[in-house]
Formats: sequence, C-alpha cells, structure tokens
Amino acid sequence: MTESSRAAVTWRFRFAGDKVSRVLNWRSDGPPDLARVVPIRKPRSSERHRHIPVTAYSLTMRDHLELESGLEHDLLRRLDRLNDIVALIPQPCQLKRGGSSSAKNTPDLLSLDDTGAVTLWNARLPHKMDDKFKLQVAMVEAACANVGWRHEVFNGLDRVERLNLLWLHGYRRRPSWYDQVAGEIGKEASNDAATLGSLFRLDTGNGEAIAVVWHMVWSGELDTNLSKRLTMETPVRAGLVA
Repeated sequence: MTESSRAAVTWRFRFAGDKVSRVLNWRSDGPPDLARVVPIRKPRSSERHRHIPVTAYSLTMRDHLELESGLEHDLLRRLDRLNDIVALIPQPCQLKRGGSSSAKNTPDLLSLDDTGAVTLWNARLPHKMDDKFKLQVAMVEAACANVGWRHEVFNGLDRVERLNLLWLHGYRRRPSWYDQVAGEIGKEASNDAATLGSLFRLDTGNGEAIAVVWHMVWSGELDTNLSKRLTMETPVRAGLVA
C-alpha cells in the first residue's frame, strides 16, 4: 500500500451563515446537514479558469444555481426533470487527500433523491479526462464509498438528447390551463399506439394541448425516447421519469 493510498481524505463544506468553509469530521460530526450546505466557491472565469459560468434556474430547488460551465448546465437539465431528485447543490464540497501524491477535487454538483441517496457529480468531457482528473475521481469514489455516498462522472449528452432537452427546457413550467386538458392527453397516451402526433391532434387550434404535451414530456408524465429525434410518429406512453 502506497503512502498516498493510506492518506486520509479531508472533507470541507460551507454551511449557510458561515463566512468560510470548514472541515467536517464524519466520525465525530456525522454527515453534513444538506439543508444547510451552500456552494463552497463561486464560479469564475479567468486566465487560469477558462470556464464560462452559467446562472441557471432549477425547478427542483426553486432558485437559481451558479454553475461553472455549459456542460454542468446539461447535467442540470437532465437531473432537474427527474421526479425522484429532491435537491441539487452546485460546488457542494471539497475533498483533499494528503501524502506525497496529493489530490484535491471540488465536485460540480450534488444530487439528493427521495430515498436519501446522495451522489456527487464531476462533469468532464472525455478528451479532458487526463491522469490528474482520473486520480481525483479515484479519490472521490473511494471517499464516497466510505460514507455511503455515490460518485458519477458526467461526460456530456449525445447531440440528439441535448437538443431534445434544450427544446423541452422551454416547457418546464406547468401551464395554467394544464388541468383542463391533461386528463384527455393522459387517456390518449394510455393507448399502445399513442404518438406525439396523436396527442397533438387533441389540440383545438389554440396551442394549449400541444404546450401541455411538451410539459408532460419534460416532467415525465409522458415517457418517450429522448435519445432519438422527436417526430409526429414518435411513440409516447404514460409514465414518470425516475
């Protein structure tokens, strides 16, 4: 066993009301109160940090989140529509391992689901996954496993899925007339032969049913394959995204 693999990992969090971050001792302090965890740093762009910060609204959090890049925004768009996700925190903590081969990483996003499961996410495109990043990932994965959390690397979306989510992003908010047409849409979607076209044909010409269909696809009330191009022939069925 090498010195670096024996070295302990330090977890650092910043909590609401604190001016600075502080080290959390899992053994004595227990797990962090996620309701009080706030971003440990503010995204910025500079000569050394060439990310393009993004301020994005999250329906899960009912608030704007400050992200470091468009790739993180893609991750947010994917997670924000999942019905089992109850909390999303950008830049939630910093992990650091000492020893001769030290490693340090600030995960890009934390997600909490309705079972209490916590996942730390690092967003990185495949061609940018260098040896330094792989060392960081190994450290974070091991540290998460030790405390009952999970770690995932998000390496982007396929072009079609990304474009579909960008389109659906415009229909996140439930229309005020939702209750007037959602029942009929849901009934049609229970038909095994239901398609986007058959649902759109329920529209009376004012566009209200079409808008609700798109919202129901975004929310997962209507299930379809977003990895393929959406057309009038795209199969749709009733369901929930999870």
